[in-house]
Amino acid sequence: MKMNIKALAQQKFKALVEVKFPTEELNEDNQPVFGTARFIGHYRCLSVPEAREHLTELEALREAGDTYTAINLGADQVKKFFVGFEPVKGEELPFTDDEDKPLTNTPENIELMLCSREVRDALQRTYTEARKGDVIGKNSKPSPAGGQAAKSKTLTA
Repeated sequence: MKMNIKALAQQKFKALVEVKFPTEELNEDNQPVFGTARFIGHYRCLSVPEAREHLTELEALREAGDTYTAINLGADQVKKFFVGFEPVKGEELPFTDDEDKPLTNTPENIELMLCSREVRDALQRTYTEARKGDVIGKNSKPSPAGGQAAKSKTLTA
């Protein structure tokens, strides 16, 4: 596996994001029918000082009982690590503009996507999952045929 050294130094990676959202349809029990949108999210890892600062601010807000500001702080953190998007290979991007054309990867469209709670939550879950646990183990799982380690397409270090 080859890795661009600048991407490694900046700890950028991509990961599949799945967004579940309520539709205008109801099922036979009058419960919302949920749809799913898939895309590839472009991420950057937060540095240790950024992560510490965020946790300190969040803990202070929780102790003060300021839930509203804590929610806004969480949304602001997503803006720091979500840096772009692209369609899943072989699929259309599920998000369109007012002219029904696929969204382009621009700062304005990233901001629009982050207005959706469902998208923000999915981005946060995907980032957290990619960054937690045994990074070396994730990137060196044995192949189904045994023997050599499988090549990971997502850099999680």
